[in-house]
Amino acid sequence: MRIACSAVIATALLISGGAWAEPLTPGKPAGVHQAQMGNKEWLVFGGVGVLVAAVLVANAGSGDHAAVTTQPVSVITTTATSP
Repeated sequence: MRIACSAVIATALLISGGAWAEPLTPGKPAGVHQAQMGNKEWLVFGGVGVLVAAVLVANAGSGDHAAVTTQPVSVITTTATSP
């Protein structure tokens, strides 16, 4: 499981470009002000929309499902006698 998770994380880093990012130069701002001034709200709302759509698709069904039948369970107790 650890190997699978490590592979997924490494792939995500390579795809997002985080593994190839340039190091920050000392004494210069890290771009926080520029990131705060950007219009990235649509990413958040888009992610929420995709999540809602996934939940709706997962919960959608035909509604005509067969009734669940369970087998009856019987418990038999025995006593042992010693000779």
